[in-house]
Amino acid sequence: MVFVKLRMRDLLFSPWKAPVLEPRELEFEKQKESQKRVLAQMESRLESIELLLSNEKLEDAKLLFRSLTFDLVNFQLQRTNQKEILSEKDLKGFLIPESDRKLKPFLFLNSIELLSQLDAKGMDQILSEAIDTYEFLLYESKKEFKTRFSTLLDQYRIIRQIRFFFLSSAVVLSAFGFIYYQYKYPAMRDQSIKLYSFISKEKPETSESMMVSKPVSKKDIGNWVEYEWELPESMSTMGGLRIDPLEQRGIRFVLDQISILDSKGKEIYSKKMIVSASLLPEDYQDFLQILDIKTAGKQSHGELVEMITTGSDPQIHLVFPMLTDAKTIKLKMKYIEAHKVKKK
Repeated sequence: MVFVKLRMRDLLFSPWKAPVLEPRELEFEKQKESQKRVLAQMESRLESIELLLSNEKLEDAKLLFRSLTFDLVNFQLQRTNQKEILSEKDLKGFLIPESDRKLKPFLFLNSIELLSQLDAKGMDQILSEAIDTYEFLLYESKKEFKTRFSTLLDQYRIIRQIRFFFLSSAVVLSAFGFIYYQYKYPAMRDQSIKLYSFISKEKPETSESMMVSKPVSKKDIGNWVEYEWELPESMSTMGGLRIDPLEQRGIRFVLDQISILDSKGKEIYSKKMIVSASLLPEDYQDFLQILDIKTAGKQSHGELVEMITTGSDPQIHLVFPMLTDAKTIKLKMKYIEAHKVKKK
């Protein structure tokens, strides 16, 4: 076979342009194309006969089967360089080729003289035998295409297919790698950080009327930034705070400290986000719930808690004693793109 003769240097250094064939090879290519056309025509006739039988058009199927008989026999004679047969009388002299296949070819010739007398069941049987014959001829032809009729063009086509496979694989893998990298390590985009106040642990409902926000710029990535909000009157009384640190998954952040001041500038609540001895955020009971956020990697006791968003709607819900004169909230934060994180 042509394929086993290929070497890596053939794949790498053989010309990308189709080879110029010698006259003998051109003749081989013509013979192969001719045989392929005849094989396609025979396959089409087999399908037509099957369709006629399924529609109970028995006589039409028999008429077409006679033509198919000569197609199959003459194809075998042609590929073995023998004279074609033109009449049913000459079919008796046709020598059935030997085959090591389980299903033997040309068995339908044993019933061809009785074709006009066959019922639907008999036609199904000889059609099955004709299909076996077609598959035999197809198999033998393909073997000869790769051996006796092999040309430089066959090798070129195989090399082209292999090259196309490798190039396609490289493109697909590159695209997949790029998409996966963008998913696992997304670039941070401009977005907003939002704060919602709520009444208590028992009443954690939030609304847009009790929300403040500030833009988060990607130019501040990697730097500590202190965000400050002046609270409206609707947020002056609260027993909990919902923090939406981002609107994007896959971004790391560190929340250093939260401070809430009253109208006189006095600090009435503060919380520092550090890792406790249990490796959870300190005073973990103060967290009502944490959504679409997880701690990022291995962390040590006493460090600031580094977190990463796992969804597009991350939230931290904190609860604390009721505050009645809240006026200002300060958050000290740092955002980090995941692909810029240094491994510990």
